[in-house]
Amino acid sequence: MIWLLGGYMWLFIHRPFEVWPALGALQIERVYMIGLLLVWLFSPKGWTANRNHWVTAVFSALLLASWVFSPYMDQLVCSAVVEDYFKILVFYVLVVTTVRDERSLKLLITLFIGAAGLYMAHSFWEFLGGRYVYRMGIRRMVGVDATFSDPNAFASSLLYTAPLALSLWMTKPGKLMRLLLIGYLFGVCLCILLTGSRTGFVGLCFCSFLLLLLSVRRKALVVVWSGIGGTAILGVTAVALPAELQNRYLTLIDSSYGPKNATESANSRFNNFLEGCRAWQSSPVIGHGPRSFDFIGSHKMGSHNLYGQVLCEMGALGALTLISFVICFILNWREVYRYYQDRPEQPRDFLFYLSRNLVVLLVLLLLLGWSGHTLYRYNWRWFAAFQAIAVHCIRKRQQAEATVTLPYLVHYPMAAMSFV
Repeated sequence: MIWLLGGYMWLFIHRPFEVWPALGALQIERVYMIGLLLVWLFSPKGWTANRNHWVTAVFSALLLASWVFSPYMDQLVCSAVVEDYFKILVFYVLVVTTVRDERSLKLLITLFIGAAGLYMAHSFWEFLGGRYVYRMGIRRMVGVDATFSDPNAFASSLLYTAPLALSLWMTKPGKLMRLLLIGYLFGVCLCILLTGSRTGFVGLCFCSFLLLLLSVRRKALVVVWSGIGGTAILGVTAVALPAELQNRYLTLIDSSYGPKNATESANSRFNNFLEGCRAWQSSPVIGHGPRSFDFIGSHKMGSHNLYGQVLCEMGALGALTLISFVICFILNWREVYRYYQDRPEQPRDFLFYLSRNLVVLLVLLLLLGWSGHTLYRYNWRWFAAFQAIAVHCIRKRQQAEATVTLPYLVHYPMAAMSFV
């Protein structure tokens, strides 16, 4: 079942039916999901209790309600968002009911990285063959698919996989796996730079800094290592990247290095946030419905701002649900962290690093959300599922330890009630 879940991940990320339109008529993704559901029905499964499930259920109900009461319900782009979201929700349920142990979770993460690696390699190959978009005065690498092909979306997709790859690295895998992970992380950095995405570049730098901060015991050394690493990156960038891309990233410091529309693009994020706030005032409870910003703002390209998007499209209840999701995510991490903190002899293993790096990914989702309408992105639900399973595995360990420490509780359940 885990391999079948990994196969769907590849279909969802690489999207070969968008790369080769002739495959679109075969409805590969839909047929595969139907087959996956049939296998799931006859497979061993169970429910993994977690805080994230409640928030996901509330968000899903709220999304459906905001769409039903939306004046733009009949618009194709709005209904497509709802349909795609509930596809993600179905996969979420399949994962949390099927993946039950650390080994299966590790395999699923490995398959996720493998799917993203194939997608990245194919996109890079096409870029070398001349496939790119010319925007903001530069050539920018794009994904081979249609859904997430935009340079900013493509850069974000790759960036969100890097901390998970590092989680696998921390488990001290074999030599071949280490080489593959090094190549993968190098490819992520290179492709993000080639997209010309300033958001992706800032996210990559911040992710590196945050992971270094969490890994080094002497936090003062982070500043030193960050300075050394930053100097090295600037040196490599100055030598390896074309002049147009160098100027693109220099606009982060001085806007005069880029065209006027690059500055306008950066300023539009804050303007779109304000526009989302103004739209929220006319429907403050559940908003105007998914992708309604396209019609309210007349942009047709989304809000390019997560916070303006959630207020405009899902109102105050949507914003509260997003805040609740962040809180539940942090509480899950605290539960895992306390387990290892109370057991100094317990080595930091895959579950520890995965849980920690998922919080890093949450921070990245919130950070990059300032310049992207990412509210319905699959990463929110997939990462929530990964974390729920990690917490489940930790709880299983605690139960096993309790059984070993107090074996008589198994034979005398009334005695166990006194500990509740």
